[in-house]
Amino acid sequence: MSSQPINKDIFRAYDIRGQIGKEWCVDDSFNDPYLIGQAIGSQLVKRGSPHIIVGRDGRISSEAIRDSLVDGLTSVGCDVTDIGLTATPVVYFALTHLNISNSVMITGSHNPSDHNGIKIVFENTPITALVIETLYFDIVRDGHLQKVDKKEVGKHLKANNLNDEYQKAIVQNISLKNPLRIAIDCGNGATALFAESLFSQLGCEVYPLFCKSDGTFPNHSPDPTVPENLSELIKLVKKEKLDIGIAFDGDGDRMIAVDNNGKLLWPDRIMILLAQEVLKLAPSARIVFDVKCSYLLPKAINKAGGQASMCVSGHSILKMQMKRLNAAMGGEFSGHIVMRDRWNDFDDGPYVTARLLEIISFYQQSTSELFDTIPDSYSTPEFKLHLDTLNKANDLVEQFIKHANFSGATLTLIDGLRVDYDDGWGLIRSSNTSVCLGFRFEAETEERLAEIQQQFQAVFKVFSDLKLPF
Repeated sequence: MSSQPINKDIFRAYDIRGQIGKEWCVDDSFNDPYLIGQAIGSQLVKRGSPHIIVGRDGRISSEAIRDSLVDGLTSVGCDVTDIGLTATPVVYFALTHLNISNSVMITGSHNPSDHNGIKIVFENTPITALVIETLYFDIVRDGHLQKVDKKEVGKHLKANNLNDEYQKAIVQNISLKNPLRIAIDCGNGATALFAESLFSQLGCEVYPLFCKSDGTFPNHSPDPTVPENLSELIKLVKKEKLDIGIAFDGDGDRMIAVDNNGKLLWPDRIMILLAQEVLKLAPSARIVFDVKCSYLLPKAINKAGGQASMCVSGHSILKMQMKRLNAAMGGEFSGHIVMRDRWNDFDDGPYVTARLLEIISFYQQSTSELFDTIPDSYSTPEFKLHLDTLNKANDLVEQFIKHANFSGATLTLIDGLRVDYDDGWGLIRSSNTSVCLGFRFEAETEERLAEIQQQFQAVFKVFSDLKLPF
């Protein structure tokens, strides 16, 4: 194994991730996951909870990372229950099903095929940025890693059929009033292992698309929030005159949809429909959403009798905020949605899809007609300005805030700068998952949308000559 020091840059705000061969696992060495396994295992031993679930997605590097990570975990006395090739929501499901409170999922999520990472749960809660930083420093100062003799090495156990058990649990939880004809685009990601089977069991006529797990992602990038990645799904829905089309990201903790006409249903609009249904049975419940979500979402939550709460972007941050507030539901514009009212504390693309289908099945309208009853606006996807360093991204946000002058607007500074008017809003923030700035805009009219974007461009030009992506 390489003696090269581990790269601090892969220790992100709420998980570990990076490009294989460049940022970690360099020169075909898988020493990095071994050290990470030792650090995670040492933390769990210190906490008195030395047992952890390990799952992995279908990326080319995931199996080797799993092997090295497990060796590191067991070397410090941590027992591992390995559930094999699966999706991230199945790992979350296994926490309760197997009564084990810790987990790691080896996945590159929505990133390209040459990226990979590790999502970590301690004591049924995603770990914080501080804990991730502690893992890094425990590795650098290896005296902080647990020392054991050969008699104390942990066990590597296997648990089979978790994908089947997960499907059974969803089928028991969901009841469709009428059958639906649906397209499912797994993007060759981890949900390809069971999605067609799951939705068939729920009574749907399923038209599968790219439902074979392939870690090279030969058909399109595993990020369904990029509109061009949905082109084949839209074609299939229109061609077969289906009720709805669903797309999952690479590891299945995010979902997005298109209606029967092929119109993209952004996750924050899906959340409006879900929230309205949740609030029928849980009036005054709190619902959490991230700073990138539509301004129509909190209005709809309040109108339905709920309590709307905005939070910083980041799936781990969202889940921790929901637990603190005992929220019934929460979600992000990126497609991470958590349904705590009937399921669990974690983001789960297939389960959220099943809940959405359950709601749609009780209405006589088409999906497009149903969503026409929900307020809509003119909005953009998240524009991304890719940069060389995270420090550069943070500095640009600071400069933007310093020069910002938005008369008549409400400014929110919890995550970058969100500028809200009565008829629209704009956002600039530094991404937690990649080295880039993120921008998003929304307004009542196309003209107003363009005006708000122009306002952001004008501020940015004061201190930077970088070309913005809008």
